[in-house]
Amino acid sequence: MQRGLRGSINRFLANPASMRYATMAIVTITTVIVLIGAAALRVFDREEYSTFGDALWFSLQTVTTVGYGDNTPEKTIGRFVASVIMLTSIGLITVITAIITSTFVAAARARVKTDADADSRTTDGLSGVHASLDAIADRLERLEATLADQPPSDPGAAMDPDVTDS
Repeated sequence: MQRGLRGSINRFLANPASMRYATMAIVTITTVIVLIGAAALRVFDREEYSTFGDALWFSLQTVTTVGYGDNTPEKTIGRFVASVIMLTSIGLITVITAIITSTFVAAARARVKTDADADSRTTDGLSGVHASLDAIADRLERLEATLADQPPSDPGAAMDPDVTDS
């Protein structure tokens, strides 16, 4: 069992951002806190929590932050255990919220990156069009320069059907 637990801890420490490992860690920690809290209440406050089931029920209510109020510890040790359970559960809720938020943020970043890549491809395509237009403009300038260097001819002579070469 220890080898399996140690392996799980090592895998979690190697990749803590994994949703699977984070979920497993949260479930494990919550279960351990509920059981330890129930056992502590049962051991240290036997008068109020005469059965392990009563202690477990109070611990579960506390870790889920429900707290119906029908079952509250009167002794200092019971209140201390309840405080530890409450603070731990608030921390776990914070971690769960952070995981969900980071998932949404990662999805939004991926969407923005995809949009940026599409814009980049469009810009690259427009750059190619601009280069082609520049090449056509250069060629047109060369043709105009070549035509400007040739002696003028009578353009109307070739078009007038009444003019014949004799």
